[in-house]
Amino acid sequence: MLKKERFEAFTDAVIAIILTILVLELKLPGNDHSIHALIKILPKFAAYIMTFIFIATMWVNHHFLFSQAKGITNQIIWTNFVWLFIASLLPATTAWLGSDIFARTSAILYVINVVLFNLATLLLRRQVTSKNNLNNMQNLSRKEHISMAVNLLTLVVTWFFPPFPLCWTHYQHHSLVASSY
Repeated sequence: MLKKERFEAFTDAVIAIILTILVLELKLPGNDHSIHALIKILPKFAAYIMTFIFIATMWVNHHFLFSQAKGITNQIIWTNFVWLFIASLLPATTAWLGSDIFARTSAILYVINVVLFNLATLLLRRQVTSKNNLNNMQNLSRKEHISMAVNLLTLVVTWFFPPFPLCWTHYQHHSLVASSY
C-alpha cells in the first residue's frame, strides 16, 4: 500500500510541474520591448493569472482534504491520477484561451477543462471522506457543488460571450480558497 506522505509528495510534484508548464506557455515579445507589446499579451497574462489562482486554490483544497485523511486506497490513488490528468490539460487550454479571448471554441474548451477538474475534485473528496469517515467536510462539499453549478453556468454564458471565463472564474475560485480553513 502506498504511504500517504509519498502520495502527497507525488501530487505536489506534478502540480509544481503543471504550474511550470503554465508559465512556459506565457511568451513575452522577443523583439518588441514597448508597452504596446505588453498590452498585446495582456489576455494571455490574464488567462495565466486566472489559471494559476485556480490551480493554487485546488491545491490548497487538496492539501486540506488529505491533511484530514488517515489513509488512502487504490481507488483514491486512481481518482487522484484522473484529477492530475485533468489538471495537466490546463496549461494547454489556458494558452489557447489566452491566444484569442473572443474565440468561442477555446473558451468553451477551457471551461469544460475547469468543469471536469471540478468534477474530479468532487469525486476525490467523496472517496476520501467516505474511506476515512470524515464528517467535517460537508461545508467544503457544499461549496464545491456551488462551484460546479457556477462553472456549468459559466459554460452556458461563455457560449454567448467567450471572454466571460476571464471575468468570472477568477472571482469564484479566489473566494473558494478562503473556504478551506
